[in-house]
Amino acid sequence: MSTTPAYSPKCATCNDGKVGHNFTTHPTPAQLQANIPRCLLCAAIWHGIKLFPGGDEFLADSRPIHIRLGLWNNEMFRVRYGRTTKSWHLDPSFTLIKKEGSAASSDWALKTIPQMPIIHPQPLAPPTLSEVRKRIRYCKLHHHHNRVQRAYVPDRLVDLGPRGNQLDAVLLDDTSGVKAPYIALSHCWGGTIPYRTLRANKDELCQRIDYFELSENFQDAFTVARRLSYRYIWIDSFCIVQDDREDWLQQATKMADVYSGAELTISAARSSSFDEGFLSCRETDTEIAFPGRLPRGTKLYVRDGEALESVHQGINRQPSHHVPLFQRAWAFQERLLSQRILHFLKTEIVLECEESLWCECGEKDSYEDANYDKEVYRTSTWEELVEQYVSRSLTYPTDMLPAISAIARDYDMKGGYIAGLTQEKIFSNLLWQVKAPRDLSGELTTVPPPKRPDMYVAPSFSWASIIARVEWVKGSSNYQPVCSLENFATALENPLDPFGRVLDGHITLRGPVMEVKLRYTPNVYEGQLKGRFHPIGKPDEPKRDVWAVLDTLETPPLGAVLKLITLCEETNWYFRNNGLVLKPSSTKQGYERIGCYWEASKGFFKEAPIQSVTIV
Repeated sequence: MSTTPAYSPKCATCNDGKVGHNFTTHPTPAQLQANIPRCLLCAAIWHGIKLFPGGDEFLADSRPIHIRLGLWNNEMFRVRYGRTTKSWHLDPSFTLIKKEGSAASSDWALKTIPQMPIIHPQPLAPPTLSEVRKRIRYCKLHHHHNRVQRAYVPDRLVDLGPRGNQLDAVLLDDTSGVKAPYIALSHCWGGTIPYRTLRANKDELCQRIDYFELSENFQDAFTVARRLSYRYIWIDSFCIVQDDREDWLQQATKMADVYSGAELTISAARSSSFDEGFLSCRETDTEIAFPGRLPRGTKLYVRDGEALESVHQGINRQPSHHVPLFQRAWAFQERLLSQRILHFLKTEIVLECEESLWCECGEKDSYEDANYDKEVYRTSTWEELVEQYVSRSLTYPTDMLPAISAIARDYDMKGGYIAGLTQEKIFSNLLWQVKAPRDLSGELTTVPPPKRPDMYVAPSFSWASIIARVEWVKGSSNYQPVCSLENFATALENPLDPFGRVLDGHITLRGPVMEVKLRYTPNVYEGQLKGRFHPIGKPDEPKRDVWAVLDTLETPPLGAVLKLITLCEETNWYFRNNGLVLKPSSTKQGYERIGCYWEASKGFFKEAPIQSVTIV
């Protein structure tokens, strides 16, 4: 009986570049270094580790290194290394890429490393700019963007003037004569208060916007617009009068049109403030020199895989600490509503639209999975969009509803909108809970505890009333409402904008209601504050207790009389209930929400009377 001979690698130190969990190698730094003259791949790995912060100290440690090599979907060659005992979790990482010259190579190690695009340090280098123009042109010719139904021109635009050498611009307060397409800017607020439109200087800006008075972000936006041959650009700091409350309220109702109507949105993604700019030299590929060992014209480069991976998670649905703009709540709707958006990152440029995605590094060139924001947006429920939105930060809690109002206006709301909830799905929308803080690996993290903002933002039944990440637990499809919505009302800051700020609000529900008390002082369990409730008059039946996730640390005393109202009931044989925990309001008539319970036993509510309850 014949057997296949065991594979014998040419280089036992790097395993000939074979990839995957089963091919993790464990050389000591001395073994890796000693193999440099014999193996080009080992040499590249050694020099790659040295290039990154802490690399010399890491290699000075004589303990074995866990090295795992991987080919991504597009055949990008990733090197992960570390000394963790968990071989599947190795950080940091880097990517090896090559640029082939005119002479072919017979070196097996060199053949292992794929050829990939090299990223130029200058974001607007001629080859990069040419590729961006080509991608935009292709998108305009071949992609169909569903939300763009008509030509839209904002009330104001910045006019950069016809092509020429001038740097200054003017503010157009009347855009009725504009026929050419415009672009928009998405950026982080912060830093020095910029040169901007105020009631006192609006007429002056209509005569001249001084380029040298602009913050770096705005100067860079002017530069990109001109290099891409756009004359008109929409920038919030200029196109909304910043000290005119009425103008802000009016323009806030038009954000969905502004961003979906722009032919392109420039995303100053790498910049965390007005002052940083986004066109400075980038952290790109570093060449590794091997004199005499490479064919003529061939070069090897190292790319920071950890930073790049974080950027791609940011392009995905996770806020990325490498990309400040992806952490901002206002930017969430600006990005999702844009036809096309051009992200300027520390590591590369990314262009995405509703149908495709391209990045300079060559790793992403399509929506190959279902996790990208703009792809998911078409099919997401309102609850899924809110979960993504609240994972981002806001400077002012009062912006919680305005900063998602453009998405709400663009979303197909059936029946109405109640302070961040949809009337059509009101009972499922009400069943939000505070989410346990976890990182991308699923580990619990330390974050400030959830709390209600100091100023009024929304009624207590709305997710917008709390400063925290929230989630909706997806239960069985067999849940059916057992509650009815009797009435609701919201007092709006702008009566013409049902999606903007609310000054007051309530809903009245009618359904099964039980009076309860806390059995014990609530405790934090797996990142959530949980309380245990028993029916009043029946403290000796702990099996009937209901567990709930509480919204904040401000819990009522053990003796307080509270209410549970059932919203939905399971219709199959489990017979479980979902609903809200309520306490009497100390400031208004009615009750305030303090928590949410899931999958409580139906037997707990068998004696529950049907009551009407107003939640404020």
